[in-house]
Amino acid sequence: MTLPVGQSPSSQVVGRYIGSQGPLPNTVTDFWQMAWQQRVHLMLMLTAESEGRRAKCHRYWPQYGETAVSHGHLTVSCSSEQKTSAATVRDFQLTHDAVSYTDVLYFLYKLANKINICFKTMVASR
Repeated sequence: MTLPVGQSPSSQVVGRYIGSQGPLPNTVTDFWQMAWQQRVHLMLMLTAESEGRRAKCHRYWPQYGETAVSHGHLTVSCSSEQKTSAATVRDFQLTHDAVSYTDVLYFLYKLANKINICFKTMVASR
């Protein structure tokens, strides 16, 4: 999906996004493959991993400090993590065979009504 980003209709500048639910355990490899193929640089997760004792989302990312996780030819690692009361921000590195790219910025929001404020603050501080 492609949407204009604050430019005139004649501008070539566009923003793109992929809307997705968190992957199921058997679709995690497909999820990361899509992120690699589309060169995703920002992930925004609006659902907590769990609510009470009920799992809401499968953990499809490696935690900071954990060993990188392999999904076929693709390896995902977490190179940094920042936690605040409103959000967790992680940087991931994706490697496909010997080719890698970094700068996949991941946001997990804990306070859904403060998303806009948190996003602007965290992006501005990077």
